[in-house]
Amino acid sequence: MPSIAPLVAAIQRRLANLPGPMRASGEASNGEPVLVEIWVNGEWVDITSYVLVRDNSGRITITSGIRGGEGSETQAATAELQLENPDGRFTPRNPSGVWYGSIGRNTPIRVSVPDGNGGKSYRIWGEVSEWAPNWDSTGSDVWTDVSVNGIIQRLAQGPAPERSILYRAITDPLLDGLVAYWPCEDPTGSIELKSALTNGSSMTWTGNPSLAAYDGFGASDPLPTLTEASLVGGVAKYDTTGVTQYQMRFLLYTPPRGFSDLDCIARLQVQEVAAGVNLLNYFDIHYNNPAGGVGSYGGPGTLTIQVRDGDEAIFGSAASTTMDVRGRLLRVSLENSISGSTITSTLRVLDVNSGVTDSASITIGSTSLSRVLSMSLASATLSSTAGLTDGAAGHLMLQNTISSITDLGRAIQPTGEAAGRRIQRLCAEEGIPFEWVGDLDDTVAMGPQGKQNLLSLVQECVLADGGFLYETVERGLGYRPRASLYNQDPALVLDYTGYNLSEVPVPVEDDRYIQNRLTVTVGGVSETYEETTGALGTDRIGTYGETSGLTLNLASSDAATLRDHAAWRVHLGTVDEARYPKISINLAHPSITPEMKRAILALRLGDRMQITNMPSAWLPPDTVDQLILGREESLTHFQHRLSFICRPASPYSYIGVLDDADARIDIDTELYEAADASDTSLVVVPSVGEVSLWTKDSADWPFDVRLGGEVVRVTAVSDWLSDTFTRTESNGWGSADTGAAWSTSGGSASDYAVNGSAGVSTLSTVDESRRTSVTAAGPNFDLYCDVTTSALATGDSLYGGVTARMQDSSNMYQVRLAFTTSNTITVQLMRMVASTQTSLASYTLPDTHVAGQFVRVRFQGVGASFKAKAWMATAAVEPPEWHLTATDSSISAAHSFGTRSIRVTGNTNAASVAIQYDNYRVINPQTLTVTRSVNGVTKSHEAGTPVSLAYPTYIAL
Repeated sequence: MPSIAPLVAAIQRRLANLPGPMRASGEASNGEPVLVEIWVNGEWVDITSYVLVRDNSGRITITSGIRGGEGSETQAATAELQLENPDGRFTPRNPSGVWYGSIGRNTPIRVSVPDGNGGKSYRIWGEVSEWAPNWDSTGSDVWTDVSVNGIIQRLAQGPAPERSILYRAITDPLLDGLVAYWPCEDPTGSIELKSALTNGSSMTWTGNPSLAAYDGFGASDPLPTLTEASLVGGVAKYDTTGVTQYQMRFLLYTPPRGFSDLDCIARLQVQEVAAGVNLLNYFDIHYNNPAGGVGSYGGPGTLTIQVRDGDEAIFGSAASTTMDVRGRLLRVSLENSISGSTITSTLRVLDVNSGVTDSASITIGSTSLSRVLSMSLASATLSSTAGLTDGAAGHLMLQNTISSITDLGRAIQPTGEAAGRRIQRLCAEEGIPFEWVGDLDDTVAMGPQGKQNLLSLVQECVLADGGFLYETVERGLGYRPRASLYNQDPALVLDYTGYNLSEVPVPVEDDRYIQNRLTVTVGGVSETYEETTGALGTDRIGTYGETSGLTLNLASSDAATLRDHAAWRVHLGTVDEARYPKISINLAHPSITPEMKRAILALRLGDRMQITNMPSAWLPPDTVDQLILGREESLTHFQHRLSFICRPASPYSYIGVLDDADARIDIDTELYEAADASDTSLVVVPSVGEVSLWTKDSADWPFDVRLGGEVVRVTAVSDWLSDTFTRTESNGWGSADTGAAWSTSGGSASDYAVNGSAGVSTLSTVDESRRTSVTAAGPNFDLYCDVTTSALATGDSLYGGVTARMQDSSNMYQVRLAFTTSNTITVQLMRMVASTQTSLASYTLPDTHVAGQFVRVRFQGVGASFKAKAWMATAAVEPPEWHLTATDSSISAAHSFGTRSIRVTGNTNAASVAIQYDNYRVINPQTLTVTRSVNGVTKSHEAGTPVSLAYPTYIAL
């Protein structure tokens, strides 16, 4: 007696075979929450009732998008499902099945759920790649396992084309009125050049052409060069009834040095016909290279059209183009049309790289249009020998109609074609539905189009541009250019505390996708970009990068372009934040509102999604901000779960250009003073070796900076020290506008005052300096000050200027202005150590000093490097150059900023003479007024903590 275990198991399975996933995503048009359809006998058939969703194993599972990693190619979408099959209808080879002969490999299938707007949201639209009938041992449970793939799976297995892009553009389908066509792409060793048309004869040649020798036309296989050789092809007899026009066209490469004068480029022979008193027999195109640059026809490098009789005698007029064709890739067209008894013959040329055209025409009266007998390239004539030295030609054809010389579009020269437009064209050529997001023209310029299968050519474009390829409904392809990913608004925002997620999103900190050094190669030319600084720079974590580098097919191989491409990919590979590999949502959960459900179902590859209110005690405090790379779906009895494969969105979220008003370019600064958790003023200085400062233009405020993991909002930026001296003080200078108190030394207290417009140091005695000072924030500095005298110098000079790293009266650096008795102003960068003064650099202003007219001084010191400049304060702009530079390491400590004034023995000014100072500004360090804890972090920070933009702009590729 047989065991009852298999029978029990079968009964359990049958009891679980409910038709479709219940309550998963609303009701579809068939009354079920999901709709599964296959294409049978020319129509879509609903097979949802056959779909099995088992408690433990059966479900509809779907994947799509990029699943192999950040830099991987888009994979074909897949789906797995089980279909109830007791009558064998889902067994393709079962003759008793109702769909025998109608289903099989690549049967179209689609799965949809309601989109919430009265339509369908297709979760996959693909092709069945596998039908696998199955059953239990009792035969009471019979089903078929169905595997589905998107169109990418089939395209990946497609063959590479045998012919060039240009050959296919001319023949598939045949161009209108094509009578004769010789591609001339025959390989080396061929004994003839075959016609591409079944009724055409092969071309023959004289001399020894070098077949397949020139590969400069990106749309063509290599063409022959015609040094001392010519090609001729006879045109099979064709019906000329009603023909009123025709055109001969071919490709031509002219070397930079050109050809010999009157070399015959091409000849078109027609059936002899009367033309006035002559017999018309030949239309010739010849090259002009007259001696001395002047000739009977066109200038050097131009082409001329002529008409000849059977004896090759020229009759009628000739016409020449003006384009210099030397060094150009050309499409040449000879177009003849008749009106009444007059033929208009037009010579037209197209530079296939630039798109520039030129033309010239002649007319021939009292004639008729006759049949073309033959066409030749580089043929011998009575006035020239055969051949075009180092010239190449091919794709010679005849049409009994006239079309635009640009009728082949990008097929004539794909190099320079926008990547998005190439994908669009490739899909159109193969009849594949295509859609896109963004601007297809805002994609990188591609290089030549090789002979690869469609998907390889498309993926080549995707790799070059850096966008996302995706599958569409109706088994089509779509493309999302890289630029469309920039600065997106979030397509979906989920709340962690609102139970919107079906599982906890786990951040991952690893080195899986790090790339801080990359070499990009185009056309054999390579450039490398390396990120050395930052948390993921090579100086910090070592080198991460593709050993073999990255080869791209780009139109340009100049160094700047290659470095930009390498830098962009390094930018993507040095994102210093956690990634969330999977974010899962269950559409059946009550927290998912109808609006959210619609938004979730509408999410596309490359969309931006965020999660707010994540636990901040043990996770980073920032909003989870991710870009969707792919999707996994599972539909069962009780849920429709979507798991989105993600990577950080930040490298795409703050993209701009330098002249964009909203661009924010980062600088390297650090805290000069420690800040506690409640401080709203932060003192910052440039990091070691840096000099850049934060903007003080209020139009650029506010902006966010990050320090020690805390994001704070900068609402104002001010100089660390600023004093306009608009107050009134006596016996000292009081306190600067920014609050710091001035100290004074030298002379008496009454020698120091503020008069409402300037700080005054009165030189009541000689040979004793007057000094003012404020304790410095750090040894590096950048300061401005206006300096003048109350009177012109007499007897000897008056001296005033600014000081830095001033330890005492005997040790300091200074920029000293000598106001001389000749009213010149000499500026000196000086060092004083142990009372010994040394001039490090000197400069004389071109201006004449006027008492009370201020001279503006800028003094900058970084480590042992010092720079200074001086100019009249009334000038509209600061001079760009530094007038004084020096290197000195005698004093390295910060000490004080200030001023120093003196008159020396020999000066005969009155004791009331003074040096006056105004607009004293220390722009380095800076003070940032901030709002704390923008990202929820509140903490103290030590001096030296790096301060940088929280969201700097990255320059677009």
